[in-house]
Amino acid sequence: MNIEQLLEMWSQDSKIEETEASKELAKVPSLHSKYLRVRSNHNLIVKKLMFEYTIQRKLKNDYFSGRLNNPEDLEKHNLPPLVDKVFKGDMNVHLDADEDLIKILMKKTIHQEIVDTCDMILKEINNRTYQLSNIVKWELYLKGDK
Repeated sequence: MNIEQLLEMWSQDSKIEETEASKELAKVPSLHSKYLRVRSNHNLIVKKLMFEYTIQRKLKNDYFSGRLNNPEDLEKHNLPPLVDKVFKGDMNVHLDADEDLIKILMKKTIHQEIVDTCDMILKEINNRTYQLSNIVKWELYLKGDK
């Protein structure tokens, strides 16, 4: 699922039929479950990508420092032979600009955005309980029920 699909799904689910407040109130647990599941799945992906990033960053650090230089390891990790060793002071510049590391961080950012959006949706769903409860109470009051 991408962010556009999530937003479209919420766009449909966020609609409240005010004339059927009690039915809408009954939908709250299933909506909560639905978006919590999406959030949990993407949160796990974020964590997995952070582990992948940490491992890949260590590998690239070894590569740029010249510690990863035997042909078998280079071939195993699909890295070209390093022409010049990177100095310690320049290491972060090379690591921050490394395309493989940037790709992992981009994926992480996309999934983190989905997690953050789900957090906002879940807060809105929690608020919906109070909003709908007040609508039901108001309807009962108008009917004369106390």
